[in-house]
Amino acid sequence: MDTIPPQFVEIVEAVRELYVTQFADTVAGFSEETHVVEPVLLDSEGDIATEGPMRLPFRADYASLESGKLESFSAPRELRFDTFSFKIGGTEIVVAPFAWDYASVHVSGQWDELAARLFADWHRRAFGDEQAEDNIRLQNVIHTATTPEKTDTGYAFEADFGTAPADTMSDLLLALLGNAPDRIEIGMVKE
Repeated sequence: MDTIPPQFVEIVEAVRELYVTQFADTVAGFSEETHVVEPVLLDSEGDIATEGPMRLPFRADYASLESGKLESFSAPRELRFDTFSFKIGGTEIVVAPFAWDYASVHVSGQWDELAARLFADWHRRAFGDEQAEDNIRLQNVIHTATTPEKTDTGYAFEADFGTAPADTMSDLLLALLGNAPDRIEIGMVKE
């Protein structure tokens, strides 16, 4: 099997670094008395809130303890780069500009039991400890990924990689490749 090319790794690392640096700068002034950073969301009974048919948990960017509201962070700066592609095995992978906290992923391939299991396993690893204590430190985890929805050519979903390490994107790519799709698009590919 071919390997993930250095260009992909370098771009992913740069996109993540720019986002996480801005996020870290924003939460640096928070205290444990005023905020919780990257909290796992709970339902009204105090259980982990999940959504969609795959019952995926999710995290907020941060919560204000003073207002009781969940807050969203949008990075003012994003990395721009030229769309590029490469092949791994029989799968063409196209990478267009994407935001670390909002990456659109389209897969031309079957959404079946194997694809669902590979996706769920990746999500569980990337989401981290659901029982982690709330605090103001960065958790190095994804915030959410939507349940993949079927499309005309396969399936699609969005992911907020939060503060997860850059190799989380490579792990996702390898998980998706486990079901041998024809094509994977990351970002908004313009044909």
